[in-house]
Amino acid sequence: MWQRIFEYKKIGNFWRPIIPVTLKHNKKELKYVALLDSGADFNIFHSELAEVLDIDLNKLSKNTFGGINKGTQGSSQMTVIEIGVDDYTFDAPVYFSPDISLDGYGIVGQQGFFDKFKILFNLEAKKIELKKSRK
Repeated sequence: MWQRIFEYKKIGNFWRPIIPVTLKHNKKELKYVALLDSGADFNIFHSELAEVLDIDLNKLSKNTFGGINKGTQGSSQMTVIEIGVDDYTFDAPVYFSPDISLDGYGIVGQQGFFDKFKILFNLEAKKIELKKSRK
């Protein structure tokens, strides 16, 4: 069974569960990093990454989301792309938004990432274990 262990990354004073991912759309591929966020409903990456992947956001319907900044809503466009973790790839919905930081990392959440894996967070050991879900 597919399984990988990643190390937490230190960002400022905090250790965060950030892993390398690959984003693919048609023949374009981009290596990036993503925060595993159990409180996020969906996967979200900065809209400029959609341009790199040749995704025309103008052709996609707009959505709004909350939770990034208290009391404000962000805008996004959703499409399905391929996400890769090492040699395991899968199709997943991804929301692209100009309202998250481009300096840093994307966010992977419940729909389209956590539903693909059994995930163990071990902050004490600073390790994240991903096991492919049997679904």
